[in-house]
Amino acid sequence: NTIKQYYDKFNDIINHTFNDTNKTSFSEADLNSLPKGVSMSVGDFDFASPLNFESKTITNYYNTQEQYDEMIQLGMFASINTGLQKLDFTPQSMQTQNTSNKYTFNPDMSFYPKNEDGTYTREDLFMSFLKSTGADALKGGDTKMNPIVKSFKEAMAKESFDGSLASLDDIMTGKVDFASLLKGYAQDGWLDADIYAMEKGVKWQNSVIGYGGAWFDNQFNQAKASGWKASSESINSYVGSIMDRLNNLIGQTRV
Repeated sequence: NTIKQYYDKFNDIINHTFNDTNKTSFSEADLNSLPKGVSMSVGDFDFASPLNFESKTITNYYNTQEQYDEMIQLGMFASINTGLQKLDFTPQSMQTQNTSNKYTFNPDMSFYPKNEDGTYTREDLFMSFLKSTGADALKGGDTKMNPIVKSFKEAMAKESFDGSLASLDDIMTGKVDFASLLKGYAQDGWLDADIYAMEKGVKWQNSVIGYGGAWFDNQFNQAKASGWKASSESINSYVGSIMDRLNNLIGQTRV
């Protein structure tokens, strides 16, 4: 059941890209034309249970790295549950990886030789897809979770929350008025750091911990201590900018 769920999603991606359900050979040019990521509908997420791909549909295809990176940024800045799944169909992904992490899905790719003409097989691509997703066990059929793992996940679920304002699919279907939601969130002060970064022209990488975030935090906290607060003009500008970028990206990528 798990493999079928993964294969169905893999098939969706291949058929979306090539419009050919029977394609069995893939050149490097074909690999380059495959999406760099997708968004899937979030649905009712149960942290304590395995994922169920059967209940998810692919809502967006990110055909370029720029589109994928843009959705990462928008998800981060606007607290959107993007349902993102990174994909890697590069030639390197078709090779057995050198890794010391025994929990990483890392099949021996010598079992999946290329076609005689040097092109990649459908099996090669499916293994790469499984690597991208992590190949975790999925919910459905006879899948049972180890009781120890299940109790751990249930404990984690009690400590966890999504933290997002809305899911991408709810925004696209109009289930939520995201511009109003985002504006209210900003007016309550939750987006002050992002708005300050926008005002000062700070690149997003420099405002994120792990990049240059410590420097930015220091600047931002000093400004707050000196009385800085987001003006209504800045809030409107920020929300407008996010919505313009989001609507533009949705227009390019939605199914």
